[in-house]
Amino acid sequence: VVEAFHAFWYSHRDNLGVGLCSWTEGMESGMDDAVRFMPQYAAGRTNTSSHVTTLDFWSVDLNAYLYREKKVLASMADALGDPHGSAFWTAEAKALLLRLQSTFFESGRLPHTGFFQDRYFNGSVVPVQGCEGYAALFAELATTSQALAAAAALGDPGRFLGNFSLRTVSKQNKNYNERGYWTGPTWLDQSWFAYTGLRTYSARQGAESLGDLAQQIKRRVFNVGVGFRAPDTTPLNEHYDAETGEPLGATHFSWTAAHTLMWLLDNHDAQQTLMF
Repeated sequence: VVEAFHAFWYSHRDNLGVGLCSWTEGMESGMDDAVRFMPQYAAGRTNTSSHVTTLDFWSVDLNAYLYREKKVLASMADALGDPHGSAFWTAEAKALLLRLQSTFFESGRLPHTGFFQDRYFNGSVVPVQGCEGYAALFAELATTSQALAAAAALGDPGRFLGNFSLRTVSKQNKNYNERGYWTGPTWLDQSWFAYTGLRTYSARQGAESLGDLAQQIKRRVFNVGVGFRAPDTTPLNEHYDAETGEPLGATHFSWTAAHTLMWLLDNHDAQQTLMF
């Protein structure tokens, strides 16, 4: 069943049949009105042969998730005593990795700079830097040098790092709206993806500093955010003002609650986490 669902994306969301997938709309991605889905950046496209209809660009987050899913399928096969299945999914992930690194990382004008961004079918980059790029760190598809460049963007107050947490789109984007929905405010699941990726890469030689940024992101959430410290019982919300930590959107939001619990548990030992 899991393998069938994984295959669904390639049969119904690979518009050009090249092994890279696209969202059909913002709602499907979960980032409903994100800047990259605005009409000036996104248009629908139908493949008249396969009848697959998607947006006209490959999405870095979707393909990062699919890469990670291949690795999970390999681990599942290994746990089930299926060495052939494990070898197959490991090879699938390895074959995809280099394509993702070259397709979605857009180098900056200066050395050692750049970020992960969506890519149009014609090869040009979607001119939006947003939280979709955090998935590249979470899924561990970045090279060490790419991770360092992405981290530099994340740690820049003029781009992603707010006083409370990470913005959902770079502050440099003309459509940035600190009181919007997916057009600026912090969504804790996305901050957690970035945090988790930074912690993972901090174990690599030459990237130790990324762990400091990860801890800084976590500290800001609990020190600045409304409802994150005892005895404040303000319900956890859908999203937050990236500067003030003011709750925005719906209250009692499960995404925020789940990722807050994972943050609270990430220093506990594995057995405690399993018991929880």
